[in-house]
Amino acid sequence: MRRKLDRILFLFLLFTLTFSNITFAAIGVEDEVSAYLIGDFETGEILEEYNIYKPVEIASITKLMSYLIVMEDVHKGIISLEDMVYIDQDTANIKGSSLELQEGESFTVEELLKGVLVVSANDATYALSKYIAGTEKSFVERMNKKAKDIGLETTVYFNSTGLPEGDVQNMMSPKDIFDLSRYIINRYPEILSITTIPYIEVPSRNYREENTNPLLNEIKGVDGLKTGFTNKAGYCLVSTIEVNGETTLDEDFRLIGIVMGTKSEEKRKELGKAVLQYGLDNYSKKILANKNIPMDTIYIPKSKDKEIEVYPERNFSTMAKSGDILDVNIIIDEEIKLPLKELDKIGKAFILKNDKVIDEMDLVVHQDVKKESLLKTITRNIREFLSFLFSKVTGDKWLG
Repeated sequence: MRRKLDRILFLFLLFTLTFSNITFAAIGVEDEVSAYLIGDFETGEILEEYNIYKPVEIASITKLMSYLIVMEDVHKGIISLEDMVYIDQDTANIKGSSLELQEGESFTVEELLKGVLVVSANDATYALSKYIAGTEKSFVERMNKKAKDIGLETTVYFNSTGLPEGDVQNMMSPKDIFDLSRYIINRYPEILSITTIPYIEVPSRNYREENTNPLLNEIKGVDGLKTGFTNKAGYCLVSTIEVNGETTLDEDFRLIGIVMGTKSEEKRKELGKAVLQYGLDNYSKKILANKNIPMDTIYIPKSKDKEIEVYPERNFSTMAKSGDILDVNIIIDEEIKLPLKELDKIGKAFILKNDKVIDEMDLVVHQDVKKESLLKTITRNIREFLSFLFSKVTGDKWLG
């Protein structure tokens, strides 16, 4: 037999009353993009979406996979960031965004990676592909294999840069772009130290190009990730930002925002900002269970200490949107057998979002719970019996 307390903890009730009063308009950019996505980096939860499963041309967002292939070889010790890469004629002739590399020059792998991510340099990307795999074709084979290995179901690459290949271009769904971005940031977080570099400068050749990410100076805290453009792809952006929790009930989290197919650089900036700002304005990550903070204090009359704190067995947090209602229902075992040892289970906590259970966990004690002594049991029983008699007598007198 179990008894259900059906109790909403005060702190969650407080959250519901305050947070649900905040409302924001819908993003409303569907007519100006081919797709958009807002997602939580840690869990992979997609918070807002439009047309995210259809493959679209991705242009230089391709270079995220190129970066991944290079970094895998770096971390395996096959190459190092200090290796020098010779620039041949084919590389110097690559069109589009570039570091303006010249035949006969040499650059380190690290310098070329900065060019790839900061100014979307096609020549730097191509140079790295040949250095890693001998030919760009072999490098692209690795890109496609890696995409398959990590579950990018709609992805296909024809080159390392994202440049058009005749009538075809590299394709990914926004969902695949999101998954790839999470994969890279998780395994190689150092990418964010590159994608925040404001510009690339080579004074000896009068070269200076700004970071292509238009949100670096628009939203404080944005630290990545990649832009892209071709005529078919339109102007595209993958952005990301680390968000600090505002209260003790909030957990830090990272958002990833994606906009595809905007019509101009100005629109990419405007719509990319609108999508990411929507996530910042509407979402927070709420701590609903902390294994070091008691969820409840229960009364066990036959125990030595009587009042016993109960704890969730693990931590739990969830992304919450303005208007969400978060509840915690606690069920305590009615027949608790004493004594209890530390971490013994005595019930369950059910966590609900908008009346739907999203998680459940055991409740445990954090200390041994002993039976009260025989003398105390006898004393307690006598006291309860006398109290009953006294209430009975005084009650009868009042009735008389």
